[in-house]
Order: sequence, then structure tokens, then C-alpha cells
Amino acid sequence: MRICFICCEYPPARHGGIGSVTQVLGRALSEAGHDIRVLGVYAGLDAPKTDEDGGVQVWRLPTPEGRLGWTRGRKKLFDTVKRWADRGEIDVVEVPDWEGYAAGWPSLGVPVVTRLHGSSSYFAREMNARVDWPAWCLEAASFHRADSCCSTSAYTAARTQRIFGPRRRPVEVLFNPVEIPPAAQQHRDANRVVFAGTLTPKKGVRPLIEAWPAVVRECPAAELHLFGKDEGMQNEMTALLPDGVRDSVRFHGHVNRDRVRTEFATCRLAVFPSFAEAFSMVPLEAMAQGCPVIYSNRHSGPELIENGRNGLLVDPGSSDEIAGAIVRLLRDREESTRLGEAGRADVTRRFACDVLLARNEAFYWNSIQSRH
Repeated sequence: MRICFICCEYPPARHGGIGSVTQVLGRALSEAGHDIRVLGVYAGLDAPKTDEDGGVQVWRLPTPEGRLGWTRGRKKLFDTVKRWADRGEIDVVEVPDWEGYAAGWPSLGVPVVTRLHGSSSYFAREMNARVDWPAWCLEAASFHRADSCCSTSAYTAARTQRIFGPRRRPVEVLFNPVEIPPAAQQHRDANRVVFAGTLTPKKGVRPLIEAWPAVVRECPAAELHLFGKDEGMQNEMTALLPDGVRDSVRFHGHVNRDRVRTEFATCRLAVFPSFAEAFSMVPLEAMAQGCPVIYSNRHSGPELIENGRNGLLVDPGSSDEIAGAIVRLLRDREESTRLGEAGRADVTRRFACDVLLARNEAFYWNSIQSRH
């Protein structure tokens, strides 16, 4: 198959979950013999305009400058997709739900599928924030324009259809594939706690920081290391920390995925008390490294982790629960090791690329066949 992904954050450009998922899935599909290309529009382009990544061909279109640059960029993106479809260079095109890229697209002669990673409207509703009306219109139109739809979790599939209205055809749940590194016994720092993710309210950074003084009272040698781009919260979070605790918290900013993976391979535990996710790759990537994980009991959390068996789930609104879970794993090395081993085994069994590849191939193939 010849598959085109629309992705405006493909690594090594600055990226979040959509970029990471597209890269992992694209590489796996390419290795399986499919022709994979990725196309996106980038503001402040910080990566090559054209690139090849593990067999994946990447095109990055700079957002045009001047008035209506955003609109002209989307028009250029569609024109490129249409040209490829007209030439028979692609069999199917996938768009994310974020920002509704397929809104208003006429028939292309190839199926358009959408994957629900969590739209801006979805996250606004999850955070009880105001939904941007123009964004809702674009995302709803793109959602219903798509010929087929899959979702990274059952929770996100149901929630999205409450926001935009149900689709005529069922939404298929396809968990995100995770790269499983070779098993390696590495020394773990007994006191190192890691958070990785953009510093935004939805990631639960504030309750994590509010929980930290209680952790230090019980485990004075504990250190909290936060990795991720700052969305204006670092100074606010630092100000919440009392004297004597502040030095135990380090903000490292945006780093590449290899650095984060190294942290997961060597830290005592990782904590992600998110208020809103669709399917978060980062906790699963930590589990793939054998790292014990504390995650959220909201959104898709219970679909990914069984509390007490392969990780711990906490209420992100409770700093006491967050602190208690961290202290529990810092103090109990045996339980920490058990959860880390069970987490890696479960990710390998349920979320590895080779496990999910066939289901994704079937999804694309069925979408193509339904057009004929």
C-alpha cells in the first residue's frame, strides 16, 4: 500500500504525541514493505524541508508569510495531496483530528481516514475550558468528511462522538504502537523521579509540584526531574516550592526522545498525573523500558494500565494520592521492580509494533476496498 500521513510535527521537528506516533507507525509500515510518505505545514520550520527517516519520505511545507498565511498553507497542503492522488502515487491519506485538516476537502479518488489522537475541541471539553468555535467547525467537518475513522482509545472514540456527533460507521479502536527496546539490566537511581511532557495544566504538572514537598518529607534524598517544553508554567511552579525543597526539582526543558528514553531506563520511577489524554505514548514508552509508572485514573488510563498489577493509577486532582504513590515506590524497591517488569511485559504483549501492525494494515486495506 501507498499511505500518506498528514502530520505537522514529524520528528526531528518539535513534536508531541501525534509526531511520535506517526514516526513509529510510519517506520513499521515502511519496514513491512509499504510506501510511506508524510506531509505537513510547519510554522517556524526547525527541520529539513525534505527528509528520509527509516524508509519514510517526509515533506515539510513552511507556512507562507503574510496575510492569510495559515489558510494558504492548508491550501498548498491539499493541492499536494490531490496531485499525488491524481497521479496514482498514494492509495489512502490519513489526517489527525487535531485542527481538522480534511475539512472542506472534495473527493480525491482515494479514501481519507482520520485517527483520533484528541482534537483541540476534545481537550477543551476534557479540561472544562471554552471550546473555540472556528476550531470546532473545522474539526467536526474533518471528522465527518473522513471515509473511515480509528481512535487511539475507546474513551476518545466515545467522547469525540459526543462532541461532534456520531458517525454512520463504527470507529475502530487502534492503540498506538510502541517501540520495544532490547531488554537490558541497567542501574536505576534509587531517588530519581521523572516527568516527561509539555508543561501545561492538562498534564497535571501543578498537582505534581504541589505533591512534591510531601514526598521530600518522607524521602529527603528524592529528586524530581521534569523534561518538556515550557508553556509558561515553570516560574509559577517553582514559586510553589518552599525553601529546602526547590533544589530537589530540576527543569530540563525540551529534549530529544533518546534522552527521555535514557531517563526511563535509569530512573526509579516515572509519574504522569494527566487530567486529559487520548492515548499518551510517554507512559507506555517508559513501561517499555521496564520503568515503573504512575499514571492517571481518568480518560484512557484504565484502558492502558491495571492499577497495582502493571503500574499505579492516581487521581490527578489529588496531590495526596500522587505523593503517596511516589513515596510507595521510592520506599519499596521490590514492588517498584515488580511493576516495572509487569509493565514491560504488558506493553510488549499488547502495544508492540509487530502486534499492532497487522490491525493497522487491515484498517487501511478495508478503507481502500470500501471505495471500490
